[in-house]
Amino acid sequence: MKTSSDLAAENGSQVPAGKIDRREMVRRLVLGAGAGMALPAAAAAHPVAGHLADSAAMAETNGRAAAANWTPALLDPHQNETLTVLAERIIPGSSDAHVNRFVDLLVSVDSLEVQREFFDALAAFETKALRQFSRPFINLTENEQNQILTDASTENPGTSEGEAGDQATGQATVRDHFENLKGWIADAYYSSEVGMKDLGWTGQVVFASFPGCQESGGHQ
Repeated sequence: MKTSSDLAAENGSQVPAGKIDRREMVRRLVLGAGAGMALPAAAAAHPVAGHLADSAAMAETNGRAAAANWTPALLDPHQNETLTVLAERIIPGSSDAHVNRFVDLLVSVDSLEVQREFFDALAAFETKALRQFSRPFINLTENEQNQILTDASTENPGTSEGEAGDQATGQATVRDHFENLKGWIADAYYSSEVGMKDLGWTGQVVFASFPGCQESGGHQ
């Protein structure tokens, strides 16, 4: 299986002139803001953190995600559309940042276990949508999608649905799946040019605090 670094090695491609890769964007933001700031993204233990640390692979992935002829490396069309809609509901503006493309490419070069957990997370929201509204997640209204995400983001982690008051069992729940997807989506978004501008990045200066996900309908 390819590693994250393999993305950069393939074809020996470079970031186009005048462009800045995602990892460098993150680095500049952090340096400009001071040591006390941290990106509003996934925890260090999340698999995406390892990808963000690989500057060469991030630059290559960024270029591939923006390509006009992009096609999913891992996801099937329905999964890709589900991820696109989920990302837009969790962080509005994710479509403009090509979050679905970036995440697809990163997950495609990660371990089989990470891929399994990612697919399980997508399937969990599809299952919840079918049970609750008898339609796939992508076919729900915006309010219905937001209701599912609100339920998922407020459920206790590590317990089965319907046992929110019980002690954690260690069994993954829709809350755990939500946190998994949010980690991929948040880092993909906030390490993009669109997301960086959301955080106050202008190419030279940044603001003193993060706005976070304040848009209507966002879930964090």
